[in-house]
Amino acid sequence: MIKIPLYPEYSTTIKLLKILNGMLVRDFKNMWNSIWSLRGTPQNTADWTEPDQWIQERLTGKDREIAVKIWTDSNKEVNPRWTRGDQFLISMYHLITETSGMYELTQEGKIFIGKAENEVMQKIDNEEGLIQILRQLSLIEGGKRADLLEEWEKYTKYNSNLKQDSVIKDYLRRRLVNLIDRKYIKREGNVYTITEKGLLYLQNIENANPNPVIDKEIQLNKAIEQFNKEQKELLRKYLSETTPYRFENIIKDLLSSMGYDDVRVTSPSNDKGVDVTGISQNGITTVKEVIQVKQNTTSNITRPVLDALRGSLHRFDAFQGTIITLSDFSKGAKDAAFEKGAAPLTLINGNKLIDLLIKNNIGIIPKMANYYLINEKYFDEEENVD
Repeated sequence: MIKIPLYPEYSTTIKLLKILNGMLVRDFKNMWNSIWSLRGTPQNTADWTEPDQWIQERLTGKDREIAVKIWTDSNKEVNPRWTRGDQFLISMYHLITETSGMYELTQEGKIFIGKAENEVMQKIDNEEGLIQILRQLSLIEGGKRADLLEEWEKYTKYNSNLKQDSVIKDYLRRRLVNLIDRKYIKREGNVYTITEKGLLYLQNIENANPNPVIDKEIQLNKAIEQFNKEQKELLRKYLSETTPYRFENIIKDLLSSMGYDDVRVTSPSNDKGVDVTGISQNGITTVKEVIQVKQNTTSNITRPVLDALRGSLHRFDAFQGTIITLSDFSKGAKDAAFEKGAAPLTLINGNKLIDLLIKNNIGIIPKMANYYLINEKYFDEEENVD
């Protein structure tokens, strides 16, 4: 059952547990209450980013002493103000107890701070959905948080009491940070992928706790992902082999599906470097946009192409432009797209183009594969009797 908000990185939880072990309970609680009473107001917020500064300015006596100890003994990695998530985890999973007024590690707590991978962490990972995230990432080559969200929402529906979309998203984000810190997944830009270390950890857990139903579901999803990967490559092949005119009309269909108005393919004899035009909605403002289409798949688009498109904007009374290619963009082109003081240009490479086509059902036929899992919780619930 997913329970922990403000999910922490285990590295900070371990450091905090080691510091708390043997500390007087009242000293830590008094310090925390003192810090929490200094939250500030929406009009006058308190900055907690520099413990070396705020501990000396805002705390005195024993409260300051305990805060300094947490900060310095953790090699300045555990900010005393930002330990609520660690405290939730420690309390919910009984990693520490109070004995004669002092904190003392439980057996679970001793195991938790021991080996990098241990049965207590595995238990928590299972209950808090981290294994679910690893399973999702193991089925795809890489994905953004948005790509994980749909399955994560379904999972939390049956394994938590979470209701608000913003809370569900935050629970996912913080658990991803935890897995990155442990090097089970990596993030490049906005894309998350599972590492070899993460795959091995997932395999070890599934081998230790075999579940035929989950195993069959994983194999089914892997087969679907592999099939979709093959279809993506086939879509790329068709795009590269179609005629330039047909390619431009495919882009026209895509833009229309994305909500652009008055989308037109320009005349080949008088396009002035622009292949498609359209009107997009930018908030409450309608914006004329020009699109240059580069079917080229052999080399990256360079900066001169961007400069030429910017030079054509005024000829179409356009405010912004987009370049769409099956290949990619050079570093110089990517930097020029965000050049200060210049008209904004959006760059869409081959991978993003294919994702957009699939998302908008252009050139594909979406299929739905329905399968069912038994809701075990339903059979555990007692029927209400008047």
